[in-house]
Amino acid sequence: MNKEKFFDAMEKDIQSANIPESEKTKLMQNLLHLKEQKINLMITGATGSGKSSTINALFDMEVAKVGVGVNPETMDIAKYELDNLILWDSPGLGDGKEADNRHAKNIIKKLNELDNKGELLIDLVLVILDGSTRDLGTSYELINKVIIPNLGENKEQRILVAINQADVAMKGRYWNYEKNQPEQKLKEFLDEKAVSVKKRIKEATGVDIDPIYYSAGFKEEGEEQQKPYNLSKLLYYIVKATPEEKRLSYIDNLNEEEEMWKDDDGLKDYRAEVQQSFFTTVKEHVVKGAEIGGKIGSVFGKAGEFAGKVVGGVVGGLIGIRKKKSGGGRSSGGGGGCYITTAVCEYQNKQDDCYELTQFRKFRDEWLLNQPDGKELISEYYETAPQIVEQIEKLPNKGEVYKHINEQYLTPCLAYIENNQMLQCKKLYTEMMHNLYEEKKLWH
Repeated sequence: MNKEKFFDAMEKDIQSANIPESEKTKLMQNLLHLKEQKINLMITGATGSGKSSTINALFDMEVAKVGVGVNPETMDIAKYELDNLILWDSPGLGDGKEADNRHAKNIIKKLNELDNKGELLIDLVLVILDGSTRDLGTSYELINKVIIPNLGENKEQRILVAINQADVAMKGRYWNYEKNQPEQKLKEFLDEKAVSVKKRIKEATGVDIDPIYYSAGFKEEGEEQQKPYNLSKLLYYIVKATPEEKRLSYIDNLNEEEEMWKDDDGLKDYRAEVQQSFFTTVKEHVVKGAEIGGKIGSVFGKAGEFAGKVVGGVVGGLIGIRKKKSGGGRSSGGGGGCYITTAVCEYQNKQDDCYELTQFRKFRDEWLLNQPDGKELISEYYETAPQIVEQIEKLPNKGEVYKHINEQYLTPCLAYIENNQMLQCKKLYTEMMHNLYEEKKLWH
């Protein structure tokens, strides 16, 4: 049975929305434009680096057979069309001079290929390095002599470098298999490797690239999938580097199994960031030119719920979480998840990148997230805050409520942040959430 597609769900929402026909027409025109956008992602790297495993982990489709023998499975550039997402799995290098020359020519040819608009076909190149080996000579040759010279303008925006197999980078030592994460000694080793790779590429090409490390896990036919590590971070970097109007192309094809996205380094809330990237595309490219303002949540509520089901653990409810739960259509803010603070700032006509929101997001991402109970508190906030904002938006005196929240909680919290009194800020913000949740029961 074919599952419903995200764009189809959005189209149904537009048609059934309680907005003027003229606005429906604008939304449909914008949506049709987005439906025509295709993202062409090339994934390449040395033989054994884990290209196929990465594709299978990200997109939950065994479109690429994982190589388990002596000969590489991918002997030519393989094309996988997944709706608007087109993957190009390049041949692995390291198969001898003659084969490598042939593969290099094929990659160069593909990188210089133009689409029907006369623009470069490949939007983004993901180069995967084998973290289990110290010999990266073939990979540097691929990056420095084959790929980067053929990326055209804006080279830094069109290439990502990721170090796979982080779990066996020190031959399996210092990997915490119970928690599925590197111990400190391995983390330091991987950080040093990423710095070394960045330096080698910069010296050879002048291009600045910030490599990340991850483990795609591994799945042999008929066997249970080994859990990935930092897969959500890898997706975050891929989506972030993708042209904004093409980002929704990933939604229908992401792995829906939450366990695949669960374990990461915790430096950012990558799932919230991916969620925000998708939401921004809807806001900037679907709603563009349509006078629906704060009604965006009511228009795309069902599509949001659908997206949440489709992408499961990686981005949650997408529009559904950001708009439907927050009632009157207020966004939760760029950078993901500052629902109450955003609602107060928007009521004060402040921009999404205003000083207050920037400071609170910095507090969340750089301090709270690194506390022992940080992730749990943030997760609880994502569940509770939208419900609170939804109820406030229904109140006839919502302005007074927002003013009270600002004076009683947010202004003192901001002062704590400015004075580096993070524990006091956490305590007061937690108190605010508890009090508001209790008060909302009286607002019905």
